Amino acid sequence: MSSSRECVIIWDCGATNTTASLLGTDGRVIASASRPTDVEQTEDGVAWPLDDIWADLCDLTRALLAEHAVEPQVVNLTTFGVCWGAVDADGELLYPVISWKCTRTREQLDWATTALDLDDAYRRTGAAPFHFNTAFSLRWLRENRPDVLDRADAFVLMPQLLVARLTGERVTERSMATTTMLFDLAEADWSDHLFDAFDVPNKFPTPTRSPGDVVGEVTARGSEASGIPAGTPVCAGGHDTVLATAGACRDLRDTPLYSTGTWSILVGTRDAYGGTLDEKARNIIWQLNPHEGGVLGGYNTQAHMIGGLAFDAVRSHFAPGASAADATADAGTVAAGSGGVTINPTFVAGTGPNPATPSAILGWEDGMPPANAVRAVMEGLAYQTRDGLGAMSGDANGMFVGGGFAKNEVFGQILADVTGLTVELAGIPEVTTVGTAVLAMVGAGVVGSVEEAWERVAMPTKTFEPASRDAYEQLYARHRRIVDALAESAGV
Repeated sequence: MSSSRECVIIWDCGATNTTASLLGTDGRVIASASRPTDVEQTEDGVAWPLDDIWADLCDLTRALLAEHAVEPQVVNLTTFGVCWGAVDADGELLYPVISWKCTRTREQLDWATTALDLDDAYRRTGAAPFHFNTAFSLRWLRENRPDVLDRADAFVLMPQLLVARLTGERVTERSMATTTMLFDLAEADWSDHLFDAFDVPNKFPTPTRSPGDVVGEVTARGSEASGIPAGTPVCAGGHDTVLATAGACRDLRDTPLYSTGTWSILVGTRDAYGGTLDEKARNIIWQLNPHEGGVLGGYNTQAHMIGGLAFDAVRSHFAPGASAADATADAGTVAAGSGGVTINPTFVAGTGPNPATPSAILGWEDGMPPANAVRAVMEGLAYQTRDGLGAMSGDANGMFVGGGFAKNEVFGQILADVTGLTVELAGIPEVTTVGTAVLAMVGAGVVGSVEEAWERVAMPTKTFEPASRDAYEQLYARHRRIVDALAESAGV
């Protein structure tokens, strides 16, 4: 009989897939399994089916534990931000979890634009005013379903809804709190001023927890559902982008992380909070870093941009029969400039560092090879990334890419050429999963420090240096002219 191996269990509920993973204490994935993360259409709008997500994670974990001889040391979780649920005294959900994909809250953003001082809100919270922020879904319920807010015993953010089902404990983790537009970064606590301004109650637990803090143990009920041994420590969990900073396995103060998935998010570390109104205008977000003190202490700034969503949309339209790998390989044979095709990939209106600029596909002609369009969207994403770098405070001496695009060497070279920076692609692309495990190992005492965990992981990379800098300087200047013209055409 083979001996068992110590492992960390990571649950990752993303916008595309829900994944359970077993990682060794060296940060390497032993095994993982996923199911699509579906949304449900309710009478009021789009929601996350929490019961289905919970059931999927439990089923996937039970199967993994049955197939592999492992000894779970700790459990940690990560999800997208902003989403939350209202629960009763027994922890039962009172209303479906409103998805960030839902558009129902755009009216509440319009209301806030005239009724509130959103510049002041940004100075307090560092949260750009996206319609899907927690503050706006709370306001929507205040206007449309006030009974839910009145009956709720507590409001619980998305990862902590799953933590509560495993442990019975209710907590608020701070990286998730910073996605709500209701958390005062300078005070490191909820903003009573903003809850009053939005005219909504605050029933969230006090935000005292960090993502790697152990907050409870798997209960007998949680064990029966998931197959995880009762008594296994469970961490607070946190926001996927923030946890990815721990998975980069490096200091991000001068080498920002480019965390890629459905969204591509550029993340840099800062020692002090200093959000400006110019950053607000460019959708730059500030959050607390995931670990108090040391290399992962302080704050991070983020430029949120559509990433994989734009790539997949263009690939599926222009090269519907090609896999992502084949379409990318073909695009690698196309010269800089994509044969005259230009794509501005603002495929979710109002997002990215150029929020006033609508998306556009320019220069496409019938009969062109699909590879031109696929390369054009990668170039557009790289231009957008350079725009994001320019909007963020601080200097960059390189860039580290994690997530799906870490597997894309064609994009790695384009990104180096467009930004003029040395670009490193993560050899373990799942940096959010790795970061979630790193913080769990520190929190549970498996390792003594973040640095020790990073040494164990020894993150491999593949490096790209700028090779077509002159050509892309001219193409980037053209991109800026197009962005300005599109904004003007939109009446901004």
